[in-house]
Amino acid sequence: MSIIIYSSIYRKVIKLKLTSIQLYEETKKKLERKKSHPRESYDSVVNRILEDEEISSMEEMFREADKIKDQKKYTTKELVDMIHARRGKI
Repeated sequence: MSIIIYSSIYRKVIKLKLTSIQLYEETKKKLERKKSHPRESYDSVVNRILEDEEISSMEEMFREADKIKDQKKYTTKELVDMIHARRGKI
């Protein structure tokens, strides 16, 4: 099914394709609770959720893990000394 929308602002026709997806009843209830208004569409809810969440790619996660792995490990005494040095207590 397609919806055709005429945008007077841009003076063009936008054709959107609609699809159906299968959800478990519990998932649908969770989406309903995320609605900002009872008549908000599920499409709007899903898009809002996807925009709000930053999902890292696997490559980004591996890069971050490598950074952490390459960082120097400090003893508790070294950390306390660094904190005191930054505060000017040494």
